[in-house]
Amino acid sequence: MVQTLGRLKESASQTAGPYVHIGLTPNFAGIAGVYERDLGTAMVNDKTRGERIRVKIRVIDGAGSPLNDALVEIWQADAAGIYNSPSDLRGSADPNFT
Repeated sequence: MVQTLGRLKESASQTAGPYVHIGLTPNFAGIAGVYERDLGTAMVNDKTRGERIRVKIRVIDGAGSPLNDALVEIWQADAAGIYNSPSDLRGSADPNFT
């Protein structure tokens, strides 16, 4: 027996914010001095401590069609639980993890 699925419900529309996509790669966009290197160019390297995970995401619209222009932002703490953020006052995050 084939199960009938209901219509997919769309989530509320959201604008990118408080940062637009160039906030992740200001050096690439010609805006110097924000970060030493752009975020997201390499999240980890051989010196990064902690367990490696793989996240696979598929973003679809209300009709079930894949979206080609979606931006999914994720935040992950380093192996010590510290975020690479000036607002995390618990100490320095692992410099090998962005």
